[in-house]
Amino acid sequence: MKFRKITKPSNLNIVFIAIPLLGILILRFLNFDGLYGQDSYEYLRYTKAIQSYLLGGEHPGTFFWPILYPCIAAFFGFIFGSATFGLQFLSSISLSIGCIYILKTIQLLYPKQQYPFLYVLVFGLFCPFFFKMGLIVMSDVTAAMWIAICFYYFFKSHKQQTSLVPVFLFATCALITRYASLMITFPVICYALYLAIQRKAIKQVIYAILLSGLVFIPFLVLQWNALFEATSNYFLKLWSPSYFFKSSYTTQDGFQSYPFPNGLYVLYVIFHPGFIFIGVPLLFVALKNYKKQIEFPQKILGICIALYLIFLAGIPFQNPRILGLIFSLVLVFLYPYFSILLKIHWIKKYALPFAGLAFALQLLFWMRTFSPIYKRTLLEKEIVSMVAPYQGKTLYSFDVDLSLQGRGMHFNYKNLYLERYTDFNTKDLVLFYPEKFEVQWKDKNPIKNWNYIKEHYQLKTLKEDVSGWKLYEIITKKEN
Repeated sequence: MKFRKITKPSNLNIVFIAIPLLGILILRFLNFDGLYGQDSYEYLRYTKAIQSYLLGGEHPGTFFWPILYPCIAAFFGFIFGSATFGLQFLSSISLSIGCIYILKTIQLLYPKQQYPFLYVLVFGLFCPFFFKMGLIVMSDVTAAMWIAICFYYFFKSHKQQTSLVPVFLFATCALITRYASLMITFPVICYALYLAIQRKAIKQVIYAILLSGLVFIPFLVLQWNALFEATSNYFLKLWSPSYFFKSSYTTQDGFQSYPFPNGLYVLYVIFHPGFIFIGVPLLFVALKNYKKQIEFPQKILGICIALYLIFLAGIPFQNPRILGLIFSLVLVFLYPYFSILLKIHWIKKYALPFAGLAFALQLLFWMRTFSPIYKRTLLEKEIVSMVAPYQGKTLYSFDVDLSLQGRGMHFNYKNLYLERYTDFNTKDLVLFYPEKFEVQWKDKNPIKNWNYIKEHYQLKTLKEDVSGWKLYEIITKKEN
């Protein structure tokens, strides 16, 4: 009875919202603010630029990625008084809302099945990669939220003849958050148009165009000079079926080598423990009960999942974050087979203990996948402390320069990746970790610039971090 009270619809939203918020508050107490790597600092920079623009400052300029995530984060930043927390809060609430709509979709499609709340709680909210995405400053989980909402309203309209307007609206929101989401929502958009024509719902199409146009307004205002930036994406231009079978390649990000070829890697979203560790058993159940895949929900979900995974397999790039965009659909797709497992007597009898064990495993997997991110954030803060006394000088660096800027360090920054440098001045600083980059960036600008500096200039080590990063000062040019 107590469990039934907890899982009443009026209480489910509170559970899904409270847990991620509690997570980011605990992590902030542990000195983690959601910023790590390079992309998150670029989101922070642009969010602050949007806030400044709204307060009467200069135009923030163009942005490489879609702008809905930093736009909404700028609004939350005003509310909380911190752009950083605004970004992290948006990721957190996106995870919560996304899980709520995954549950709503499952309840809509399979109203008579058992334990949908436990399924979404354990394998959705506490999915290691998904939960991680809700704690960091990155737009992926927000795009996944829009996709989950879009599909909920699509299935609701298909089943109950409700308005199709939300389908187009939230597909647009997903697109303006992550361009790649179009590869997921495109079949649904086409089918929704078909339904609109079939129902003669021309007004709905007009309303959808108008509302989607409103969503596009910030994009048009902020990106007017780069409206087609997405089509110039470096990795998109490299798309090729040949990458389905490759596990190593050299791109503008240097040399990358992975354990599995792309064609197998994209299936991580179904069988990797970082996503859903019972995915393989569920696939066996799916093969045994293949007739369920003939049902409409499984057809449309299968098409959308397959289209996106084929798209990703042809790109020379591997990152679980981009697989996360499709994860809400994978959860809905696999749920019927999960419900079949629950009909096995001994599994049904011990459903709650099994859920507890699954939760514990998910938590362990999350700790493993989150640990490198947490350590990276602490490292960036240590490097900030290391270089802080030397502000005001010219600093040559790579990989951590955006984090230094994002955390308020004032230098004349020179990125060792962007161009080749042959003229350095005495007293200039170099922040580098050659051992970290010598394989990935062999014969690329970062290593070429570093080798040139070592060969032609005398260096003095000013500071050294325990991780291996060193801050050098250029003393003088070596004589030939």
